[in-house]
Amino acid sequence: MRAAAALLLLAAALPAPVSASVDTDKTKLLIAIVRRAATARIEARGRVLVAPPKGRRRPLEWKGPVTLRPRIGGLRLEDLRLPSETELIPEGGATIQVGRDRYRGSLILRLDPGQTVTVVERVSMEDYLEGVLPFEMDPGWPLEALKAQAVVARTFAYANRGKYRQQGFDLTADTLSQVYRGMSDVNANVRAAVRQTRGEVLGWKGRLLRVYYHACCGGHTENAAEAWGGDPRDTPPPLRGVRDPWCRTSPYMHWTAYFAWQDLMTAIEQRRNLPGPLKTLKIGRRDVAGYVQDFVASAGRKKVDVDPSDLRLALGASDLKSTKIRRLIVKKHGVEFVGSGSGHGVGLCQWGARVQAEKGRSYEQILSFYFPGSTLSVVEP
Repeated sequence: MRAAAALLLLAAALPAPVSASVDTDKTKLLIAIVRRAATARIEARGRVLVAPPKGRRRPLEWKGPVTLRPRIGGLRLEDLRLPSETELIPEGGATIQVGRDRYRGSLILRLDPGQTVTVVERVSMEDYLEGVLPFEMDPGWPLEALKAQAVVARTFAYANRGKYRQQGFDLTADTLSQVYRGMSDVNANVRAAVRQTRGEVLGWKGRLLRVYYHACCGGHTENAAEAWGGDPRDTPPPLRGVRDPWCRTSPYMHWTAYFAWQDLMTAIEQRRNLPGPLKTLKIGRRDVAGYVQDFVASAGRKKVDVDPSDLRLALGASDLKSTKIRRLIVKKHGVEFVGSGSGHGVGLCQWGARVQAEKGRSYEQILSFYFPGSTLSVVEP
């Protein structure tokens, strides 16, 4: 009944919802919270059972932090010798701390082929989202913005679940997937955003939409194919980009970044061979959203095309905040980049979502604005 009621409620705000094509046979996500580390620091908070694949479960006896280490043929937790894969299961509201963060799900401890350790949490989708939201959007932002973020993060998780199946987990806990830190910094605002959108995902023509989000689009969101390759005409309409007047007050709307000639040359040569010293760097093509599609570098007697995303990665995404470069100011010892936005620009603009929420717009309206033509559906695992 809840799913049907939710679909009827949302139909007024967006096109008629459909049942999303989501594989919900597995009710838990597997999130790699430690990957290929030399050691991992673990502390039980309450009653935690040690559950090897074969053998009886027994309580973890240690009080205080203990160190997980590899050993030949298995694992070692202080002086406890474990098989190469062992599960820690919290009971009765207990949690397990790994490093600085606490987790409510059971933890799978694994020995890697390279004699390192990996720790994977088995966690429900909704609990996972509570651990994502505070690190992908400021938890103090308006509730409607957080609800929009929750729907997009949930859709992203469903669409990408199993991406790392060959490595024994679904998603990572870092920016390769979504930043996730268990129960850290979860507040009432975050819980409300997740619970009030429970099970809701975005779709297109009856299938999950492969959604994305970023900090600030700088006035126009990006076509997904322009960001990652392909024919922009083949991009589903919800991901083709929209003009966005809402993020103009963002601190990322206007910025500058300066790089010395030698640093630029070193960054370019990570991907391209330059036939001589770097002499000039110019903007080549831009797309309709204003993102640079290529830079042209003059080196020696030749000109070389430079991929903007590669250059941004090499120079550092925290400094070169996006590839929406308005102009280049050539100086004696380097180049100043004058740009807008932060991130790849595809999908939900988080600063735009914040301002829309502050202006009284609902999360359904925010999602409809950034993903026009998409449907909002409820999946029940």
